Amino acid sequence: MFTECEKASVFSLTGIFIAEVKVVDSHMESMGLIFNEEDMDKVSTESVIVFHDGVQGLVTCKCRLSGRVKISGEEIGEIGNAIYKVPCVIDELIGIEQRRRDLKVRVSFPVTLETADSDGKVTHIDAKVKNLSAGGVGLESAVELSVEQIFSFLFETDSDCTRLKGSILWVKKLSGENEPPRYRYGSRFFDMTSYQESMVRKFAFLEQLKKRKTQ
Repeated sequence: MFTECEKASVFSLTGIFIAEVKVVDSHMESMGLIFNEEDMDKVSTESVIVFHDGVQGLVTCKCRLSGRVKISGEEIGEIGNAIYKVPCVIDELIGIEQRRRDLKVRVSFPVTLETADSDGKVTHIDAKVKNLSAGGVGLESAVELSVEQIFSFLFETDSDCTRLKGSILWVKKLSGENEPPRYRYGSRFFDMTSYQESMVRKFAFLEQLKKRKTQ
């Protein structure tokens, strides 16, 4: 089913994030998922898996997992704990998100951006997140920022909190001549750890599930 898939995000049927895994033999009907030892106790027979495919984009499927084989760490690099290969068969295709970077969801929640002004002084700006993906974030604010300006903000979920760093890619003025200033920004994340990427993907996936349930 896949031609360029080496990574996937595993969730329970109720949308609880389980693990980020490596995908092997993705072109075969029964592929393999490589789990770290600490994630194995959370794995269930039926799961929802988001495959990161270089050609198709993000492919969400309901899958059946069976058995496990303990393997050498050499297959995916240096890992301190044991790793396991779990056979995976796709039972149902749920959806395909054809985006170049990652699943993007529309949201609306406030954040405080930490950035530097023209004099290099650290300043804090009230903003609102309008969309989010593991690639970047769309923002709105009454304060004008410049292209390539660096910022960070605290990203909080029900289970964790982390500080994400971003850079402004484009600016669009939304307000008219006689209206209070309001700007829309597109940005990209950088220096993200794999754990931070997992947090954002988990959040985006759960938001997508919520929207589907209300449709």
